[in-house]
Amino acid sequence: MSASRRLSPLDGSFLRLESAAAHMHVGWSAVFDVPDEGARPTLPALRERVASRLDDVPWCRWRLENAPLGLSEPRWVEDTEFDLSAHVVALSAPDEPVSEQAFAALRDALLSQPLDRSRALWQMFLIPRLEDGRAAMLGKVHHALVDGIAALQIVGLVADATPGATSEPGRGWQTAGAPGPLGWALDELTHTAADGVRALRATAAAATRPAETVRGAVGRARRVLLAAREDVVRRAPDSALNVPIGARRSLVGYHASRAELRAARAGGGTLNDVGLAVVAGALRALALRRGEPPRAPFKAMVPVSTRRMGETGPGNRIAMVNIRLPVDLATPRERLDRVRDETQRLKLSGRAEGTETLYAAGGLVPAPLRSPVVRAMSSPRAFNLTVSQSPGPRGAVSVLGCELQEVYSVVPIADQHALAIGMVRYRHELFFGCYADPDALPEIHDLPALLEAELRALGRPVVVAATPAPAMSSMAASPSP
Repeated sequence: MSASRRLSPLDGSFLRLESAAAHMHVGWSAVFDVPDEGARPTLPALRERVASRLDDVPWCRWRLENAPLGLSEPRWVEDTEFDLSAHVVALSAPDEPVSEQAFAALRDALLSQPLDRSRALWQMFLIPRLEDGRAAMLGKVHHALVDGIAALQIVGLVADATPGATSEPGRGWQTAGAPGPLGWALDELTHTAADGVRALRATAAAATRPAETVRGAVGRARRVLLAAREDVVRRAPDSALNVPIGARRSLVGYHASRAELRAARAGGGTLNDVGLAVVAGALRALALRRGEPPRAPFKAMVPVSTRRMGETGPGNRIAMVNIRLPVDLATPRERLDRVRDETQRLKLSGRAEGTETLYAAGGLVPAPLRSPVVRAMSSPRAFNLTVSQSPGPRGAVSVLGCELQEVYSVVPIADQHALAIGMVRYRHELFFGCYADPDALPEIHDLPALLEAELRALGRPVVVAATPAPAMSSMAASPSP
């Protein structure tokens, strides 16, 4: 039987947002140490590793198929012509040393190109030898296929928790064939039946537990209204980050060490809070350099995972919530305290669930009318930039025996958004990936130094000025109580 899966309205929104200037792939840039006695990674070895694990992630062989007349979301179907060599590629010869500047140029050129929608929507690129002796990899996956958690499964095609892992022979893949028009008809019946079952369950619950149902409905309505007010109605301030963009992209990174993060967290807050506060400080410094002191907080779109513990698989299970990034506050500690208050309030309010419900409600809008809705919810009026944080392994990760040293994530930018920042937690360290159109934001290459300066400022002890003691003469002159 043919395998197929319809995209959710949220998955489909990333297809609708894509344009000639706004490419909706997520991605990563990674650098690995090569052991002195170990083998350098090669393209054949990398393809063998991926081939041995593809059966564990079968959706890596899916491609898009559009609905007849565009009357519903597209669906994923098996790519009957799937060719691994088109998805795992070497960018240089095995013994060709690639300089840091050449690596950056290769990376930016690849990230500036959209994925081919006629194929499975992911690619990996190997640079076997950098000039300093290390190796590197790049990756791209369309956001319609994965969120941050699902993207880790694609990384798992090559990554191991131990350096000595070996590649097992693949079990052999036989395509089930394309579903065809009958598949679309069955898909419509399946979705209609599923909607009916959900409606019956809701009706039964309301009949058997009316008080509980009413309380639940009131709570859900409150969360949805809160999400609508904060994430949709509240307007983002004007910003130099919200300008027309082109297709070119640059990715620059900053690596925050464990010691620096520990010092910054001494005053309280989570690692996520520190990361957001550091971003706020760097963006404030950037605005001040432009002679544009921020007068209001930026509105940052922060994806929040709504997956259950252990839930895997393709697609997006995220809520696109917005938080106020305190670029208008003058000191690092003030900014961290404000961020901590914002994130704590977000957790307690349940707003992420309300935002997820709002996006799910987009599925009630007829498919041909969804594009204007999606673009309105992703306009500069809705938010100034995206700031995303992805969990990574606490321990070391290896690819073909080479230990991962640096990893920077790619977070896509929508039209009229010049910058997105992705943070990856790895080995208790934090890697900031700043992804921008360098023509719309020429200062992109200044951001790593600004992030570093802000983190170090956060880590300095706060000096409280001592209140001088009153003079003895004035004490003597004071009347007794």
